[in-house]
Amino acid sequence: MKDINKMELLISKFLRLGVIISGLIILSGWLMSFEADKNPFISLQSYQHFSLINSLEMNFILNNWGKVISYLGLMILISLPVLRVFLSTILFIRQKEKMMAFLGTVVFIGLILSFFMGIEGK
Repeated sequence: MKDINKMELLISKFLRLGVIISGLIILSGWLMSFEADKNPFISLQSYQHFSLINSLEMNFILNNWGKVISYLGLMILISLPVLRVFLSTILFIRQKEKMMAFLGTVVFIGLILSFFMGIEGK
């Protein structure tokens, strides 16, 4: 039981650190975007639909590293709950809680599938 509590505390600290790091990455990307553009809000005046892949490709080509770094921070932030479900499932397996391990696995698979279903094709 003591080992389980230690593992839960470790997961909690890891996630807290992940949120802080991803927030700092997003902030640094935003600051880089403000520095690169005289008016960083000019691109928000009209809506243009781009898929994530197209947007990343365009920002790489234009060397807009601020937006690329912001996307990286956002991807890290989005992946943290998925990582939490995965680590909790591992913890349930170690505790031999079969039903919770099964449910954690189902939730994890559902999260992964939702990411793939949300990716737009070209």
